[in-house]
Amino acid sequence: MYMIEAKNVTKRFDDLVVFENININVKKGEVLVIIGPSGSGKSTFLRCLNHLEEVDSGTIIIEGEKLNYNDKKSIRKITMKMGMVFQNFNLFPHMTALENVIVAPITVKKEDKNVVIERAKMLLGKVGLSDKIDYYPSKLSGGQKQRVAIARALAMNPDIMLFDEPTSALDPELVGEVLNVMKDLANEGMTMIVVTHEMAFAREVADRVIFMDGGKIVEEGTPDVIFSNPKEDRTKAFLEKVL
Repeated sequence: MYMIEAKNVTKRFDDLVVFENININVKKGEVLVIIGPSGSGKSTFLRCLNHLEEVDSGTIIIEGEKLNYNDKKSIRKITMKMGMVFQNFNLFPHMTALENVIVAPITVKKEDKNVVIERAKMLLGKVGLSDKIDYYPSKLSGGQKQRVAIARALAMNPDIMLFDEPTSALDPELVGEVLNVMKDLANEGMTMIVVTHEMAFAREVADRVIFMDGGKIVEEGTPDVIFSNPKEDRTKAFLEKVL
């Protein structure tokens, strides 16, 4: 069984076709990296997986369960299996790092507060922020905020992690600290889909790379094939610009 199956998925905004007839399968423990120019549909595809957007046609199946847009209870149960990390952190400014991490498990999953606090402290330690648990977001660097956001997503015990350009809002010197946390997750066997412009990360960590352009999958393969021997002219032209 695949962890994620997208079958002939299409998304439009009015007359604009964001992506069309996309087919993607992700196995347990696989790290799939999606690359491509801005506007190619990568981020919207992630948002559709997590039901932040509805697809117009096609089927999305998460761990064997089909997303049924008419069944809100089912949607909530399925999407709770996924953690998502966005470009812009989306932390609550009036909450400390620890409070940001514990709020969802307590309010959404009704977990015991003491149990959640211990897990949150462990997760903040895992992302290298044990000394920042009482800091508010305004006192954290961009890289630290993004690491809190990763800890927050992990606090829900997801089976799948979705990353939407998690380093694009960071200063260059802060990118590495976030990518290192993601590498650790990959090494631990977390199933991940990562939309990123960090080609070195894609080359090193991905099991498979998909190149999207114009709302379509142009090419997919191992990092070695995509970065060293791409077959499609559009892939070659894109990589010549970014490498």
